[in-house]
Order: sequence, then C-alpha cells, then structure tokens
Amino acid sequence: MQSHAPGASLDLAKCFTGEEQLISWEVAYTALCDPPTASKSRALRSFLTAASSIDTLSRPWRPFGAASPQHKSKMDTATAPIHVTSPPNPHYNMEEIKADSAWLSQQTHMSEYAALRLAMLEWQSRPAVQLLGGLTEEEVLSVHEAAGMATLGASTFVANSSILAAPSAFAVQADAQFNAPEQRKLRLIGIYHAERIAILRISQLLLCWGAAKDLRSAYGPDYRVCDVWLEQLGQHVASRQQQPDPASPGASFLDQCIQTVNTISDGLENGFTWAVPESVLEPAAEKWATAQITETIHVLHLALIHADLFTKKLVSAPTVEEWFTTMANRAYFLGYTAVFPTLEPLISLLHLLASMLSLAILKVQVVLDDLQSGQYASWDRSSYVLDSALVEHITMAFGHAKQLGPSPATAPAFAWAVITWRLTAQATALEHERELGIENGSAGPSTSSSPLEEAVLALTKLEGQDLFNRRIPSQDLAEVCSDHRVLELIAQMVNTAMSAFGTSIDRISRDRIRLLCLQPIRAGLASEIIAYSDELVHSALTILAGEKSGRRWFDQDPGNHTDPVTSYFLADKDVLRFAVLDEAQYRFPYETMPLLKICSALTRGENATQDGMPTAASMLANANSLMQRLPDNFSGYSSIREEENANYVALTEDLPQFASRPASGFRGPQRKLLMSAGVRSPPGSMIIPPGTVGRIVDDSASPFVAAWQYPHSALDYLVRLLSTYMVGNNQVEFATQAPINLSTAADTVGFFADLLHSSLRASAGKDVDPACSSEVLDALGVGLDRTQDTVSIVLAIFEEQLLRQCEEPSNVESLELLVNCTHFLNALIAIAPSRVWPWLARSCLLETDGNGGSFATILIGTEMVLGRYDFLIGCIQLFHALVRDAVTQVVSRKAPASQALTRLNAGHPTDSGTSDKIMSNVLLAFGKMLASVYEGSLSWRYNRIEDRLEINIRICDAFKTVLEYAYGIDDAPKLSTKLTGLIAPVAEYIANLFLSNSENDMPTNPILSSLLAGTGSQPGSIQGDTTALWKQQTQAALSFSDLLVRVAMLLGKPWTHLEQQLYKATPLLARLYAASDAFKTPVVTLLDSLVRGATRVGGEASSVANGNEEKREPPSLLGHLGPKTAKNFLSILSGLDEPLQIVDVQTNVWHFLSSVVTCKQQWLALYLLTGNTPRESMKSKASPGSESFRNKALLTRALEALSKLNLNEPDRPWPLFTSMLEFVCAAQNSWSWAMGDLRRHKEFINQLLAFLKWMNEQPKEPKTEEGAVDRSYQNKFAALACEILAMYLHSSRQVGDVTSLKDVVSSLTYLKENALALPSYNSSLQTNLKKNIERRYQGVQLANFKRTTLYPEPFGRSFFYNIELAGKLLSFDEFWKGRKAGQSYSDEVVRANLNLGLVESQVQLLQSWKVLALELSSVVTKGENVEKLVIGVVEDCMKANAQSTLPEALFGELMVVRADLSFVLLQRMVVGRVKSPEARRLLPAVWNTVRASATDFETVFSSEQVQYYRMMLRILYLALQFHLQDLSASPQDQSFRSSFRASVPATSKSTLEEPVANLLLEILSEVVAKGFRSLANQLHSDSTSVSPTDFALLTAILQTILIVPEMRNWQSQAALLFSNNNTIRYATSLFSWSDRLTTSHNGIQDPIYGELSLLFILSLSSMQVLAETMAVEGILSQLNSANLMNYFRRPGGMGPFDSPNRLHSIWTKGILPLCLNLLDSVGPPISGEISAFLNQFPEQLGRASNALNTRTATKITLSISSETHSLALIAGILDSNRDQGPRLGIQASDIPVLDWDKENVKEDIESWLARKGALRERITVMDEAEASLFERKVEGIDGVDNKLEERILRELDAAGDCLGLGRGREK
Repeated sequence: MQSHAPGASLDLAKCFTGEEQLISWEVAYTALCDPPTASKSRALRSFLTAASSIDTLSRPWRPFGAASPQHKSKMDTATAPIHVTSPPNPHYNMEEIKADSAWLSQQTHMSEYAALRLAMLEWQSRPAVQLLGGLTEEEVLSVHEAAGMATLGASTFVANSSILAAPSAFAVQADAQFNAPEQRKLRLIGIYHAERIAILRISQLLLCWGAAKDLRSAYGPDYRVCDVWLEQLGQHVASRQQQPDPASPGASFLDQCIQTVNTISDGLENGFTWAVPESVLEPAAEKWATAQITETIHVLHLALIHADLFTKKLVSAPTVEEWFTTMANRAYFLGYTAVFPTLEPLISLLHLLASMLSLAILKVQVVLDDLQSGQYASWDRSSYVLDSALVEHITMAFGHAKQLGPSPATAPAFAWAVITWRLTAQATALEHERELGIENGSAGPSTSSSPLEEAVLALTKLEGQDLFNRRIPSQDLAEVCSDHRVLELIAQMVNTAMSAFGTSIDRISRDRIRLLCLQPIRAGLASEIIAYSDELVHSALTILAGEKSGRRWFDQDPGNHTDPVTSYFLADKDVLRFAVLDEAQYRFPYETMPLLKICSALTRGENATQDGMPTAASMLANANSLMQRLPDNFSGYSSIREEENANYVALTEDLPQFASRPASGFRGPQRKLLMSAGVRSPPGSMIIPPGTVGRIVDDSASPFVAAWQYPHSALDYLVRLLSTYMVGNNQVEFATQAPINLSTAADTVGFFADLLHSSLRASAGKDVDPACSSEVLDALGVGLDRTQDTVSIVLAIFEEQLLRQCEEPSNVESLELLVNCTHFLNALIAIAPSRVWPWLARSCLLETDGNGGSFATILIGTEMVLGRYDFLIGCIQLFHALVRDAVTQVVSRKAPASQALTRLNAGHPTDSGTSDKIMSNVLLAFGKMLASVYEGSLSWRYNRIEDRLEINIRICDAFKTVLEYAYGIDDAPKLSTKLTGLIAPVAEYIANLFLSNSENDMPTNPILSSLLAGTGSQPGSIQGDTTALWKQQTQAALSFSDLLVRVAMLLGKPWTHLEQQLYKATPLLARLYAASDAFKTPVVTLLDSLVRGATRVGGEASSVANGNEEKREPPSLLGHLGPKTAKNFLSILSGLDEPLQIVDVQTNVWHFLSSVVTCKQQWLALYLLTGNTPRESMKSKASPGSESFRNKALLTRALEALSKLNLNEPDRPWPLFTSMLEFVCAAQNSWSWAMGDLRRHKEFINQLLAFLKWMNEQPKEPKTEEGAVDRSYQNKFAALACEILAMYLHSSRQVGDVTSLKDVVSSLTYLKENALALPSYNSSLQTNLKKNIERRYQGVQLANFKRTTLYPEPFGRSFFYNIELAGKLLSFDEFWKGRKAGQSYSDEVVRANLNLGLVESQVQLLQSWKVLALELSSVVTKGENVEKLVIGVVEDCMKANAQSTLPEALFGELMVVRADLSFVLLQRMVVGRVKSPEARRLLPAVWNTVRASATDFETVFSSEQVQYYRMMLRILYLALQFHLQDLSASPQDQSFRSSFRASVPATSKSTLEEPVANLLLEILSEVVAKGFRSLANQLHSDSTSVSPTDFALLTAILQTILIVPEMRNWQSQAALLFSNNNTIRYATSLFSWSDRLTTSHNGIQDPIYGELSLLFILSLSSMQVLAETMAVEGILSQLNSANLMNYFRRPGGMGPFDSPNRLHSIWTKGILPLCLNLLDSVGPPISGEISAFLNQFPEQLGRASNALNTRTATKITLSISSETHSLALIAGILDSNRDQGPRLGIQASDIPVLDWDKENVKEDIESWLARKGALRERITVMDEAEASLFERKVEGIDGVDNKLEERILRELDAAGDCLGLGRGREK
C-alpha cells in the first residue's frame, strides 16, 4: 500500500480500494509526538520532505491555497467517471464526496482540489470515527461487567467516561444517519480545522527541533529531541520561512504571524458564520471556536520561536509596533471567555504565549547587554529602541495595560520598565558626558544629542501624566508590576508552560520559555529594582526546577546535557548567581531552606560528572561564611573597624555551633527512643575560633544576627544539624539550643537525596553499574559501615517519623520528611544496599512479622485523608529499586571481594547485609501491600489525578519487572532455583493473584479501568504532562495484561478469570487500537496473546445437560464486539498501520493475524481471508453483486505485497516480509479451502522462486552482525517458501498438473546446497563461552540466561540468551565489559546469540525443505530432473550425517530428521521403480553414514545410538534395492554385472559408480555378521532392548546382498566372513534358546526368535559353500537338539491352528526350506540324513499327511499348501535319489522312505483342484499379510477370486506336479 503526499495527484480509485492511503497532517503530527518511532516511517519522511509539504510548512497559516478555476478543473478530472467508477450500493458515494468538497471550498474559500483531499480524509476516517464514537448498549454491559463497575462509578478513575454512555449517539446511528449531510459537514469542519492546527504545530515543532543543532554547543551533545533528518527538515523550513513571501511583500514571518493573529481575532469577534444545518450548529460552533483559539496559540508559538531563536538581533520596529498595537487592541486576550468548556485550558495558554512573545520581541537581554557593553552605539537607527514614537507608544500601551491588573502584560511591562530605566540612565550619562565635554572644551565635532537621547526624550514627556500617576513611567510601571506580584505571576506562567508543554517533544519550548521568564528577573536584579526576597527565591526556584520536580526527575532518562536554564544561571556570576545563589549561601544557616531548595534545583539541572561533585555541592563543601542569630546573652565578640561604620566584629572566645542537649530539651512526651545502641553522637563540634571576623547584619532585635567569615563545609554542617533531629542524640544547635526543625530536616534529606541521585545519573548509560562519586560520598559522610554516618542518621529519622506519623496522622511536614527519606533510600539502594536491606528487615515500615506496618497505617490514616500520595509513590519506587537490586546484584554478592568492585569504591563486596530469606520476605511483604493498593485505589480521593495515574503506572511497571525477571529466563521448573530466585515468592504471589480462576474482580478491575480510561483520552495538538500520563497508564496496563496472559500460558494454567474479563473488554481494545498509534503495538500484542492463550479452553471439558462432557471451543474474539464495532475494527485493522507503514507495528499485526488463523478464531479468520464479515458474506450470497467492500482481504493484501518484493532494494524489512509469509503459510495450512487454489496466484509463486534464485547469489557466510540477522530472516523466509511451494505442488499433483515442476526444480539450487548442510554452529564459541562464564562467575551457568518462551525474541543480539539481563547481573566485572572493543564476555554472548539465531533459521529451513522434498518425491518418476534432485537430497542427507561433528545433545535430532527424509525418499524411489544409474551411487554414501553412526559394530545394539542405527539400516536396505538385477536392462548389462569384470575397479572417470562387491562384503561382515552376534548377545543380556525386527532387518539385508548380481562370484568370500565370525553357531545357539526367549502375545508365549534365527540360517544356506559347511557340522542335529523341536513330536504335531502357531511357521518357512537348500547344495549324500531327520517327527508328518484330507479338513491356509508343496518336493527328491542311488554313488538303503503318505496327499490335492469352489470356502486368513492378499482381487483367471486363493492353488498345483499328477500350472 502506498501513502499519499499532499501535493501529489489524487487517485481516488486506489483510495477507495485501499491501495493508497492519504496521510493527513493530523496523523503526521500524532506520529511526530513519538519521534523515535516516527523516524522509522519512510512514508512519513516522504510525506514531510515532499516539496509541497515544505511549501505548506513554510507558510503554515495559508496551507490550502485559494479557490481557482484551475483547481476546480483538477477536482473535476480526479472525480470523473473515467477515473472513478461507482458500482451499485458501494461503500462510497462519489456524488456525496464531490458535494462535500464543493461545500467546504465554498465555506473556506479554499482550493477545490484541496477540499477534495479533505473530503477523502473524512471518508477514510469514518471507521475510526464510528468506532471511537461510543459503545453500543451490549458493549457497555460487557465492559461494565468486565471492569467491575456495578459498584464503582466511572468518573472516579476515567478521564472521559462519556464513552460509557449507553448507548452513545454514534453507536446507535445507522449508516444512513452517520452518512447524513449534516453529520458529514460536522466531521468536515473538524477535519479542516484539525489539519490547519496540525500544520501549524508541525511547523513549530520542526523549527524547535531544527534549532537544537546550534544549542548543542552550549548544552551538550545529547540536547536533541529527534533524528537528524527531522532536525535538518526543521532547519530547511526555518530558512524558507525567513525568506520573503511573494504573497506578502515586505512582511517578515513575524509580521505575517501577527497579521494572522489579528485575522483570527477579528473572526472570533464576528462569530461562527459557516452555513451548517441547525441540528449541528452548536457542536459546529464549538469546534470552530476551539479551533480558532488553538490556531492562535500555535501561531503565537511559531512567532515566539522566530523571535527568540531565529532573530538574533533586535526585532524590527514595525513588527514591534504592530505586535504591541495588537496586544493593546486585544487587551492581551483577556477579553476571551471560556464560552465552551474546551476553551478554558486554551485561554490560559494563550495568555502565556502572549506574555512570552512580548518578552521575546522586546529582546530584553539583548538591549540590556548592549547597554552594558556599549554595543548600543552600533544600533541601527531604525531599531525600535531608538524610535521615540515607538518607545512612547509601547510605554503608553503598558501604561494602559496597568488597568488590566495582574495580566499577561505584567511581566513584559516590568521588563519594559527596566529597559526604559536603563535607557534613561544611559541617555542621562551620555548627556552628562556631552555637557561635561562642552564645558571642558573637549567636545567632538557634533554636539547634537545621540539617537538614544532623542528616543528617551519621548519618555520625559510622559512623566507628568496621570496615566503614570505623575511619576517617571519606568518607576510607575515597576512599582505597579510589583504590586501586581510580577514574580509570582512569572512563577505561575512557568508552571502553566511546564504543564501545557509537558512532553519530550516540547523540551526546547519549555527551556526557552523558562529562559524568557528569567530575563525580567535578571533585568530587575541587574538594575537593583528587585532585591533578594522570598518571592524572588520562589520564582527563581520555579524557573530552575522546570519539569524536573521531585520524583519525575528521578525517572527521567539521564541525558548528557545540562539544563539550559541551570547552565545560564550558573554562568551568570555577576547577576543571577550573585544575587540569588551567593546571597542565599551568605544567609546560611540563618536561612537554611532557600539555599537547600536552590541547591536541589541546581543539582537536578546540572550535568553531573561521574567522578566529581555538582557545582552546588562543591560550593557548599567550600563555604566561606556562616550567618546565625547569636546565642542568648552571648557577648564573646568586640567591635572592630569602627571607622567603616559597617558593624564589623571579631570573636573573643570560641563559638561552637553544636552543643549537648540540655536536660529540659527533650521534645515532648510522645517522642520515643528509636535509635539503636550503636548510633552515637558525632564526635566533636564545629567551633568558630576567637579572632574570626564578622558583621552584625541585623541588630534590630536581640540577640543579633551575625555573619562570620568562617571557612567550613556546609555539607558537614548540614549532616551535623540533621543529626540533632534524632531521638537519643544529645546534640543541639548551640545558638538556638534546639534541634533542627521538621521542615528544614525534610529539605536537608531531600537535598542529600538529590545529590546522590545526581551522581548516580552521571554514571547511568555508561555501560557500568550505577556508581556514586567518591567525592560526593565523602562530603556527605556516606559509608558502608554501621557507625553513625549520614545514612544511619537518615534511617533513624525515617524510622522515628514512621512511628510519629502513625501517632499523629495528617502531619504534613512529617509526611514531607518521610517522602524525602524514601527518595534518599531509592538512591541508597543503588549505592549501599547492605545498609538498606537490614534496616527494612527490622523497620516498622512493612508487615513482615504479622504485626502490621507503618506503610499501611500512614497510607490509610494520612495520605487517603489528605488526598495526596507522595509517600506511597516513593514506596513504590523503593520497591522497584529493591527488586532490581535483589536480582541484578545476585552474582556480585557471591563474587570474591577482588572481583566485585563496590559501588562505594571501598573494596567491600556489594552484599545485602542480610540473608536471602529475609530479602525475599521483605519483597513479598512489599509486593502484597502494593497489590492491595492496586486493587483498592480505584475509589480513593485524589487532589491530583496525576497521583492516581502514577500509582497505576509504577505498580504495573514494578510487577512487570518482577514477572519478567522471574519467568523470562532459565527453564528451571522451580523459580527458587534460578538466579532470580530471590523474587520467586513475590513473583508467585503476583501470578497467583492475577491468574486465579476465581471470579474475584478486585485484581482485574484496575487493569480494565485503565484500559477504559485510555479510550477516553482525546488526541490534541497540545500535549500536556497529564495527557502523557494517561497514555502511559494505558500502555502500562496493556503490557502488564499481555505479560500476565503470557505467564499463564507459560505455567500451563487453566484459562484465567483475567483472560475472560479481557475478552469481555475487547470493545475497549478495539477502540484503543483506533485511538492512538502509541497503543497499536501493545493492543495487537495483547490480542495475540489472548488468542493464543484461548486455545487452552479447547483442552478443557465442560459439562452438558446429559451429564457427559464435551470439548469447549475457544471464545470468539469477534463475539464480544457488536456487528458495527466488528466491521469498523476489522476495517481499521486491515489498514495495517497505514499510511505511516511503521515496520515494527506492521510486523506485530501480521503475527497477530497468523495467530488468528491458527487458533480457531473462525469468524475473524474468515474476514482476514475473504475481506467480509460473516454477516456480509451471508448478505453477498443472498444478493450477489450487491456489496462492494471497503478493504481488500488481508490475505489478498499479503499475496500482492509478497508478489512485488524488490529484492535488490537496500535495507529490506525482512522481519515484516517473514511475518507476512508466515500468515500466508498459516492460512494455507489451516484454511486451504478459503484460500483457494495456489495455482491462481502465479505471480506470488514466481516471486518465491525468484527469491530462492536470488538467495543463491548471496554471499555464503554473512560477515557483519546485520548480515547475520538478515540471513536468519532470509532462511526463515525460504523455509516458509518451501512449505508454500510444497502445498502448491500438492494441489497441482491432485489435478494431474506437473507442468510447474520444471520451474520449481530449477529454482531450488540454494536449498539443495544449503538446506541439508551442517548448521553454522560455532562449537568453539559456544563451548568456550559456557566454560568461561561458569569459571568466572561462581554459581552461574550460561543456561541461567537462556530466554524462556515468555517472550519470543526475534533474531538478533538477544535471541537465545538475555543479553540485557546478563549485563545487569554481570556488568560489575571488568571481563564482562572487556578492556578492548569486541573482546568482552558480553560481545561473546552477542556473537553466540547471532550464531544460534542463524542455526535456528537453518534448522527451520531443513524442516521445511524436508516437506518440499517429500512432495517432490511423490512425482519422482515424472521427470529426470526430479529424479536427480531427489537422489541428490538423499546423498546430501547422508553426507551431512556422516560428516557431522556437532554436539549430539543439541543436533542429534537433525540427524534423525535427515535420516527420516532419506528413508521416505528412498522408499518412494523404490516403489516408483527408479532405474536411474545415479541411484546406485547412493550406497557408498549410505554405507559411510552407517559406519559413522556405529563406532563399534560389536556393541552398537547396546549403545545409545541404537535407534538412529536402526533407521540407518533401513535406509541401507532400501539403498541396496537399486543394485538388484534389473530385468528390463539389456542382456549385455545383466551379463556384465554377473561377471568377474564387474568387480574390477573402474579405469574411466565417466563410470557412474564404482564396483560394489568389496563394499557389499564389508556390509556383510560389519552389519550382518557382527550385527547378528551383537544382537544375540544383547538379547541374552537385556531382551527388552532388542526387537525382533532387528533380526528381520539383518536377514533382509543379507538376502538382498546375496541376490545382487555382482555378488555371484564372491560367495566363497562371503561364506568365509560368516565362518570367521561363527555366525552359524550364534544362529543355532539362538534357536536352541528360543523356547525361553519368547515374547508374550495375547497371553501366549511366542518363540519368535526361533523363527528368526532359522530364517537367518536359511538365508545363509543359500550360499553353497556355507550350506556344505552346515552339513559337515551337522546343522540338522544341532537343530534337533533344541527344546523347541519337541513341539513337533507331540501327538498330532503342530499345525497352523495350534498354539503357539509360530511353530507351524518355523516348520513351514524354516525347517522344510532348509532341508531343500541342503539337498540342493550338498546333493544326494545328505539325502539319508534329511530323511532320517524328518522321520524323527512322525506326528508332524502324519498331521501334514491329513492336512488336506477332503473329509476332515475344514480350514485350508497358505502355510498348509506351502508345507504340502515343500514335503512333496523333498519326498520327490529323496525318491529320485533312492532310485538312482548306485549311479549317484550312494546306497539306496541309506535313504529311508519319508514317513509321509504322499498317495493320500496326491488324491486330496487332485480332489481340491477339481473342486475349487469348495476349496475357496475353506480358505482361512491367518495374518495381516494374508489378509492383504485376500483383499486383492484377481481378474483373468477362471475360478480364482483373490490373490490368496491364487497363491494356494499354485502351491497345490506345484505339489501335484511333484507327486506326479501330470498337470501343468493353471494360467
């Protein structure tokens, strides 16, 4: 999908089909509110950098152009029928859009074509507008139920609960109402103004961001807001704005801004004049009025940036005049009233910017600096300060502004008063100098007055006017401004600015406004108009602090830049620093609080250095003076230097600052002794020695106030002063004989906390553990020991105040001290955790022993009463810090002291100071308390809604951290055994609380209420700090919910109540997705988790009415949405984050869609695949052709996008492509019927084939980190392509289409060469890393950092091992960070992750290549290329397995996969009768793999590799099949293979295969001979480890090899091999034991090994040499001695129906064929032995004689017929040998007659052959093989019905021939 720039031609047809999305300026602004994400959007970059966009931003108040015939013609062309067709009943109405465009153009006089674009934006936004319009009645009930609002009012926790109106106006509107003309016009008004406002705001933002480049030189390299390209764009826009505008010749940008303000103001005075229907007049007027005020604000903001940042010198006089005239006429906008509620916050912002722009235009600092430096002489005569008329005009304007009272004019009026006072003073000096020169005769050639003097003359005319109370104007203005409390007004303006511009995007604006507010104060101080006072301190503090107040500063990301205001303040040593900071220090400690607060503000703003001290701390550590009220009756000083009359004195005796507490100084009966015995008073006291000089600065009351010139450390003084507050400390301040007061103690602890945090922040982001500068620690006296230092003092005070607050609830000062103590502890936990954990364990803060904690008491008794929750929020921060410390220091606590560098640089380990058990208990108690807070905080009272938001955000973040640490790494089943085991109890508590099956809504209500609140937040062009908090709360709730669902899945919990409630809240999730781009990723991620988690419902059984149980279906995601909501949500979802096209969001959406189609979300899946909701599908079926759908099906979108991949484009988003293809693959797997025939998507298939060809052209080994990640995704993409191609070939094969094979096979080179290759596993890297980690870090294994399945990590730096968490745990060690780049343990872990990611992708590629290869093997006979491909696959599999040296524990499964693939491919090749000569080359490769799999053939069946070895033997057996005699081969080839020449090594390289005789002999030796021996031994030692199939497989291999033509001349060598291995002896021994080595089958002991051993002997006997050897060794006698043979001597023998029936099989398939083989190989000499042997079983022979008796035989089996045939042959051979005895060299009498009644058998056979029908009735099936024969019908043979009958008839026919029936075989 493409995005559309504002100047490009509109293609409405593409817009209507969704192929092209218009980017609105409002969307662009919303994106820019998140600069890091916006920088990733190529579409946004193209939009903003387009020439038309830059033109618009350069003149933002005139964005759309005027109406003209050309634009009208352009609109008509774009909307012409030739370009846009109008189907019947479409989802758009072209005539309506044209009418709307014309109306909008008429009302605004804007370009018709631009109006058409806005009308299209309105059409494009309709689904989102409808969705955000409100909930339907059903959805309101669902949300009420989910959020537990039956008892709670929405207003208690929702920013805008109007969405809960039941039902809302939009929600119940039918489409006809929604699309009514008046509603469309109302929306058009909103869009028109939103676009204008967004253009102004974007222009202003870009200007600020572009200015950052010049500001970085002063404030540090990190002083930036956005990416470089946005800064450059801002600089370009700024330069364009500073160029002359042809439309307004002679007017500067500032002039045009002022003109625009006047135009808007005039319009506001005239009122709303648009022609709109009466029904929407009021909301339209409100939209218009709000937009006018908002536009004015942004125009003023633009003007402010130009005046402040881009106008370096004085502003031109006409501009100054126009501005102040405007302000005089508009009364600084004080006449604007909030006629609508939406206007109230805007008007205060309007006042702020009017005041700031006035200050910026006056250029206060420039004027005063030029006057100070003398540069005023070079002022241009046209400068506004030299224009007497203008000076008079401005003065008069401010004079009239006095009547407004405290107003936006007050601050600029005060600044102007200072300017005019300084101008007057300078002019007076010039006049005096000129007159003096005239008197002295030294005047220059010109005695006329200077321009400055002339300009000032205008002021003297005003001195006697009543307007200025007949005073000097500057004096009057200054005094009136003072009366109006100008300093307080400035502080209020700063607070307004910090709130209104509270997000990061407005950082530069905030800083500039603070600097502007500082200018009048500095001017007043420099002119001595302002003196040091409480108001000055308060105002200066407000400006210095800015947005870095309290806890918010602790949470800010530490940037490598100084706060601009702080930097300016500290650099201004002559004025600001001297008049404020130095004065506050001079008054210390007489006035302690101002200095502490100022130092805190400076500390927060300064860019602290890691190894140094902040400026404020350094100043305090080196103080030179000390002011104090002298002790009562103190007279130890005397006057000195009396001639100076300056009250100088000198001490005549020691003046201690601290002394022992008097007995009566105990502070009240309620103070309790809380200090432990180990805490004692600090030794010594600060004593000012005699002779110290000072001044009495206040002698108005006794005792006097003196300032001593006393060098000391004010930090040390503060520590000692703070110690006086401890109960049990007998020190007091000497002068007052009292301890420090409560408020001063609170400020002192707060300042100490700021110092520690500042030092910690200096080390943050430097890839080191947070560390505090040793200078700061030394200055504050912070140590690791337990003696009385600052830490022990603060902890003692903290403990004391906890009890005091419990006893005296609602003590605000005490509460403030507690809050600052929590901030101190937050820093201390990162510096000296060994001081915090033990204190928490014994403190009363938490309920660890069941006695109740102060935390809960203070929360309930004080904070909930006051409605402020600073202490609670501080405790939440403390809990989060404790969790991080417990986890991240777990390794360093166990490390040796030399390895664990302490954060105090003191050489001690960073242990916790307490046991792990106590730490876990503390965290558990803390976690339980915060969980109860989270559950119950909905109904509390809040003075500041920000507190409520922060509580939610911080608890969610803290709990999320706990769960991620506990469940995110290490697959150990018990949490307590992990590295993160310390937090196991609290993690399990949180998981059990939120993931319970009980229907308790208390834990889930806060989550759902946060989601509900997110739907109420309205986006706007002014992003206040509260707006940001609302958004953060929703994001925190979404991510926390997602994590909880993932934990539930990880733990395998049943479907939880939380998930049920979240399903009910899907209407909220749908609206959140539409509400803000910031919510898209977390919403989609949560929906993905919910969908995947809901599959657990399918595994649960539910009871039904009849008492039975049935499987429950997963809940439907669409089922909880109303039909209209579903339609709109799906329409927005189908947009796939268009038009911004942010890859991360799109990738997450595709992952979610893949989950939908695979997780039984039928209705939603159908929409994704077809583009229709189920209801729409039914309508379209009812009325074909009546519907035209707004969006293409997402499946179609994916196929089209993937069909147009530009493979040669740089920086391709492979994660996005892969996720899209994953969706297509999942859809094809799960919904193939809905997806249709893949053959219809030829372009898509061709693109996949082109990709595979392209992959073959890429470098084999990626060289860079980015290359490795890309290759991993490319392999995964190729794997998915394999699966789709397999489905494509399958569908083609089903319809008999094989034409695609050629294209597919020719594109598979990359797969053939890489898919089966060994994975790129870096064994050395992985092994050494594991060893190094385990050796270096005690008790740590690399597997401890392995990611669990909690979060599927994409390929990259943290794919397998969690590198971020590992860094937190191990960064204390220098080896982790390394001394050189690329040579650290962390670098090794990253390389290991990249390597494992690549390996994982290669494994996926192998698995998918297996699928494709198997599909190709199904058509292996369809082409020579396919045959060669399949043969190559098998060969590559075997080579890879033979050459594998990878760890079997990790990659053994891959060898099995390759073996399985080879087995199936060979099987299909054998079945397909592949006769390719190349197939014979497989045997050497297979044999090499077999040899590699068995290190010792003697013991292989007792090894762990036996299963894999068995698979390889099966493959070997199949590979041998290609070497059997091919009956279709030429006679010459058959003759050659049977000749000796076939065994001679080849001399020509063109020969396809080498002779196999030697290889076959090796197989016989190693596999068969040794294998049989190994099996026999293993069977005796452990019968359960051996399977009968093992013997059967060896026998099959033996039989196959023996019939290979090349083996005919090597029989004797083979026989020798078996003889050398005593194979016959092992076989006969096995037979003799077979009556004991039985298997149980249906309760019957089956002597299966008897049959198997005999069959093996039978196979050996087919070799003549071995048969002769058997005869010589008396094989028959050996068999006869086996116990098993006694069964045949039983009465009646053993027939097929006797138990065990295996005996008849042994007789039929083993003994009788063996006798025949011996007769064939040995000949007549053995006839007598065989006859005698068989006659030893008369019962068996008698049974055989009667088996076919026509009178008694009721069942005839194949085995009986086979037995008859074998006995007939034996009998016939014996009779023949007896008859020819003498001629054969034997005695006829030596051959006994076989005791078998062949005459009766002959008659029976003849009878059965004559009565085939009767025979058929008696045929009985005995096993599965016979059943298969029975099922196979026979055609063309009369009287024969099936194969089994045919086989029996053939056996009987052959037996008849042997018995002399004289008939041939029936054909």
